[in-house]
Amino acid sequence: MSHSGDWELPFGREEYEARLARTRDEMGRRGIDLLYVTSPPNLLYLLGHESVWWDGRNVTGLAVPLDAAVKPIMFDTWDHAPGWSPVVEDGVTYGEEGFYYPEGPEVVARTLARRGLLTGRAGLEYWSWAPAGPALRELAGRLAGAGAAEVLDGSWVVDRVRLVKSAQEIAYTRKALEIADQAYEVLAATLHEGMTEKEIRGLLDVEIARRGGDEPGIRHMVRTGPNTFNFHHPATERRIQRGELLMIDMAAAYNHYHGNTARAFCLGDDPFWSGKLAKLAAARDETVAQLRPGDPTQKLQDLMDAAVDAAGDLRQYVWWVGGYVLGATPPPDWVGHVYLNDEEGFEPGVFAPGFVANWEVQIWDIPRKQGVGVIDTMITTENGVEIPARFPATLTVVER
Repeated sequence: MSHSGDWELPFGREEYEARLARTRDEMGRRGIDLLYVTSPPNLLYLLGHESVWWDGRNVTGLAVPLDAAVKPIMFDTWDHAPGWSPVVEDGVTYGEEGFYYPEGPEVVARTLARRGLLTGRAGLEYWSWAPAGPALRELAGRLAGAGAAEVLDGSWVVDRVRLVKSAQEIAYTRKALEIADQAYEVLAATLHEGMTEKEIRGLLDVEIARRGGDEPGIRHMVRTGPNTFNFHHPATERRIQRGELLMIDMAAAYNHYHGNTARAFCLGDDPFWSGKLAKLAAARDETVAQLRPGDPTQKLQDLMDAAVDAAGDLRQYVWWVGGYVLGATPPPDWVGHVYLNDEEGFEPGVFAPGFVANWEVQIWDIPRKQGVGVIDTMITTENGVEIPARFPATLTVVER
């Protein structure tokens, strides 16, 4: 999506303004007077801000006052300012003299105090992966010393707002899943004995890029033969052989909105895994069909566990049954803060219209050191929960 003039973000200004307003509503609900947003996915969400490097020493962030009459303030090193998003209307830089840390925390605290924005409770995103923990601790101390009544954990404020996607966000998610389907089709037509895992990963990257996709928040997991036993195994130079499994766990992304799917291939038939994947695909359709808008995510977790138990021999092979919230995130970031299983997440979730999450069951055969699984992205609408991906979740057999 392009915009005229200097506006080259994937959403219009009105959407970013609405996101900010909802963030302030959530801050008010949690009793936060000033939120300092450092989480890269949340800066992307609020500003369209991106960077290829998040220096752990630097407190790059957005100060959001609860008062809607006060514009948020961007803080960053001086050399990054030319790349700021057009959403930014007020910004302060530091580091011109080369002293990035601890100058950043002091500049943030001093600026906020001088503007009268540290009279109440200030929230920091302690669960952000940038900056590093010591930098956040330093910032917390400076804020307290500059007059903040209390510095508390402000994690998940923006994340909670992000749970319900707009129509445009859903359209980007659907586009990502369409791109994933097309990449799988090319792989099925191209896969042959002797291809390395790295070649397969590269093929997927190229096909996604050719269709306008961008870097996902997580690397594609491409595993062959005995490597399928390790579900988070990175691609290697191992070559796939006749009769072996290929397991792909891929998150195609479009404007950083992810369509997460996992599909299994085999160079030649494998009745054992073919049968297991057929049961998983049936369980996926059965469980999702029972969901209604407003259902808690825990309901799906319970349905999934019951379906796996009822499928005969699946439970003995289970590695994981579950899922979690999906959305926009830049690399290297991935899982959100809401899981289908309330015990695994930080906050409970609800299948509200616009909520996006994945359905995932991974199984393995420990003696044979092999594993497969099914992952699909679910989109909640006013009428129910959809699975837009069309490439089959059953075993794709390649005879060449």
